[in-house]
Amino acid sequence: MRKSLIKKVDLIVLGAGLAGAAMAWQSHWQGWTVAMIDRLDARSSSRVAAGLVTPITGARAAASWKWDEFYPVADAFYRRCEQETGETFWRVEPALRVFGSQTERELYESKWLSARNDRNPLSIHADWVSAEENSGLKAPFGMCQIGPAARLDTKAYLGATQRYFQAHDAFNQFDLNCDVDLVFDALGQAVCIPALELIGKRIAFCQGIAARENQFFNDLPLHPARGDILLVESPRVQLQRVVHHDAWAVPVGQHRYLVGATYDRAGAGSENSVSEEKTMQFRAELIQRWESLAHGTFQASHHVVLEQRSAVRPASYDRHPLLGRHDVHDNVFCLNGLGSKGTLMAPRLAELAIGAMNGTTIDRVFSRSRRKVV
Repeated sequence: MRKSLIKKVDLIVLGAGLAGAAMAWQSHWQGWTVAMIDRLDARSSSRVAAGLVTPITGARAAASWKWDEFYPVADAFYRRCEQETGETFWRVEPALRVFGSQTERELYESKWLSARNDRNPLSIHADWVSAEENSGLKAPFGMCQIGPAARLDTKAYLGATQRYFQAHDAFNQFDLNCDVDLVFDALGQAVCIPALELIGKRIAFCQGIAARENQFFNDLPLHPARGDILLVESPRVQLQRVVHHDAWAVPVGQHRYLVGATYDRAGAGSENSVSEEKTMQFRAELIQRWESLAHGTFQASHHVVLEQRSAVRPASYDRHPLLGRHDVHDNVFCLNGLGSKGTLMAPRLAELAIGAMNGTTIDRVFSRSRRKVV
């Protein structure tokens, strides 16, 4: 081993997406020294994600899984990150839900609108929105607003995180080959990366789908899903808040909106699962959803697709996260499988991961070992 390995840290974080950034911040606030490593792929799912946090989801209008555990931590976490970096990327504001049918309206009415839901300690709520507030939207079956809800500008947040840790000499842009560049000392008590002259007491793998490419966590039960979103410009649409309907739409200024998202598990086996045929298929699907949401029938000249973003989400087989210690190396951990809920779940999961590093038992519902690949 080279004698020039001089930088020693408490934790190496491999991956600077939503999971890795949360790991870096939470360990930094605990007083640990940190070294982040990332190849900075602009196509990563964290950088493509819209960053929506919504308390009521799915066709059953159910409360988001473990909302009362995840949301308070996420809200406090992103607010603190804004204070630390001096930048703004976290916006808390009720989201609108436009009902697509009488059945959906009645479902929300029975579960959320007939009375305040007092079973949830955070008082998740849905409130009717009057016809006067429907301007610019088709809402023949009515609409409501849902709170608390929020949006993280993931690109701005990850950029601010990178700059912060770079300023603290704790960020390395490096395409690490884990099977070659990562070694252990003779006692197996330290993780060494000779190419970066770096030694860590522990390492956290927060690589998303790229975890399949190395020996340490290639057995994770990942079931990745491709997701596409569009950036459209529609001068005649006047949306001020995030809207959910057949699709969601996020106003980003200058009559521009993010529209999404598709969820396709078929063939999404790697970060490169972005075939041209499916790209055009998903574009057409999202345009149709956008037109069904916005007021009136659009002509081609009335909206322009400025960009289509595609990425493969690191979803698990049951859509729950994968957290745990390596089977052989006690100082090697993973945080993965966040899927489409990374913005909401990452801050709390990073807390749990640090707890596991300190010897706390991981709840089986989060454990990477709850199901093994066969």
